[in-house]
Amino acid sequence: MALSTRIDGGRKARTGNRERIVAASLALFNEDGVRSVTTNHIAAHLSISPGNLYYHYRNKEEIIRAIFPRIADAVHAALTLPDATPIAAEDLGAHHITGARALWEYRFFFRERSELLARDPLLARQYRRLHGWVIEHFVTLFRRLLAQGHMDLGDFHDDIERVAANAVILWMSWLNFVTTARPRASIERRDIVEGALQSFLTFAPFLDERFVRAVRSAIYAWADAGER
Repeated sequence: MALSTRIDGGRKARTGNRERIVAASLALFNEDGVRSVTTNHIAAHLSISPGNLYYHYRNKEEIIRAIFPRIADAVHAALTLPDATPIAAEDLGAHHITGARALWEYRFFFRERSELLARDPLLARQYRRLHGWVIEHFVTLFRRLLAQGHMDLGDFHDDIERVAANAVILWMSWLNFVTTARPRASIERRDIVEGALQSFLTFAPFLDERFVRAVRSAIYAWADAGER
């Protein structure tokens, strides 16, 4: 066997193991919470030795750092809106649902965000960049809705960033609210739908009524599809 073949095979095996560890950790963190899951649990779940896991990731913090770029990519992809055409109510409804689904896919992070960021300054810096991008995205969204005539801030145009911040705060903190308000911290599909609606309602009063009804219908349609 050629040396290059052996090297390529070794790289693929290492990449495959790293991917398996990340995928298993994400599933376990989502299900049981980061605090309850140890590296030994992850190794046992994958039927590998703890030493094999430590070869790729020294601790849970390194695994979470490996997961975070996927979270950022999911949020960026979820909040995409059409560039060349006006924003329709259906677009805005899908925007909020896909955004909420991204939170669901990585729910452990948003559920335990404060604790995770407090423990890892590097992760906190990466998160702050994402948080800032999301607020800028909502400001851009609102400016487009204003230009289309669907939104009206009256004499308070200077409040556009505050309105955007309110929407983002509620959206990114919704899972914390849900889990702390219940005896058992479980998250279900209807919670994601409710989070999308709650975030939308922070700026719905500034939209025209017909547009609001259409956005709500788009959100409810996705909720109803999930019940079937």
